Amino acid sequence: MRFAIHAGAAYSSESLRFAKQIGCTDAIGGGPPAPSIGIESPWHEVWKVEDLVKMKRQVEAHGLRLEVFEDCPPINKIMLGYDGREEQLENFCKSVENLAEADIRTINASSACWIDEFGVWGRVAGTGTLPGRGGAQTRAFDYEEIKKLPLTEYGELTEERTWENLAYLVNGVVPTLESCGVRLAFHPCDPPISPTQGFARPLRSTETFDRLLNIAPTTDTIGLNFCQGCFSEMGEDIPTAIHHFGSQGRIFFGHFRDVKGAVPKFQEVLHDDGQTDMFNAMEAYYDVDFEGPMRPDHGIGLEGEAGWKMAKVFAIGYMKGLAESVEKTR
Repeated sequence: MRFAIHAGAAYSSESLRFAKQIGCTDAIGGGPPAPSIGIESPWHEVWKVEDLVKMKRQVEAHGLRLEVFEDCPPINKIMLGYDGREEQLENFCKSVENLAEADIRTINASSACWIDEFGVWGRVAGTGTLPGRGGAQTRAFDYEEIKKLPLTEYGELTEERTWENLAYLVNGVVPTLESCGVRLAFHPCDPPISPTQGFARPLRSTETFDRLLNIAPTTDTIGLNFCQGCFSEMGEDIPTAIHHFGSQGRIFFGHFRDVKGAVPKFQEVLHDDGQTDMFNAMEAYYDVDFEGPMRPDHGIGLEGEAGWKMAKVFAIGYMKGLAESVEKTR
């Protein structure tokens, strides 16, 4: 099993050495810029080959693999249905060609509404924190609080329009993905409940992901960033969902985490303190011959100045222990 942490926006040697030291095989990356390695360029509509190659070489120089970016070139005009979406799709496809040239094979379309100002709920429209085990800092979600928030400057985006825009993206990019050998993963909407502040959250259940995959059913280039936390928030049985998508080869990489509760109200928790049988979850990945990397994802704040980093150490150690236990019982 391949384990990873995020390389961070900087791609710093410190973070990459840390990943290697705690037993990671991979780093999960992100697109430009990356100031610590001299990539100062702002966010471009087309990602440059030279920047992508430099990122990959930086990661590989520390004994890690970089095959997955946990973001993708801009798609905000596409997903909002704005003027200029045709040009943005063309630029997206050019970036895919450049990613292939740099040998980065998987990218990720973010959850929520695909605009920077309205990302994962905990960063922008979260409902606060709750103490976890021993007072650890964890994030909490309560839909009743979200309902009180006003619309964003973007107004409303309906379910129907969102699915039309998703179909435009998928159908437009699949030919380039197939010709280049690059895959596009989708992360569940977080929170998996709709709407929030007037925006539809389409990817919120096994059934809605099946609908996404059926937009282009014959391709193997569209799949999931399988976030266990989000599927647990949905109320889904995690091993069952892993078997469902993994048996189709549609889990491209994963987020291994857990929560307590489900929409409309839940709390993120430490890996061994949630509602999922994490051994059974890890076993399910082996059952479906999952070969991509997985990472702990959302951080939990432990005691001390290095608390967030120590939470990653705990998570990777826990995941490696589960994997070893599964392997030794087979």
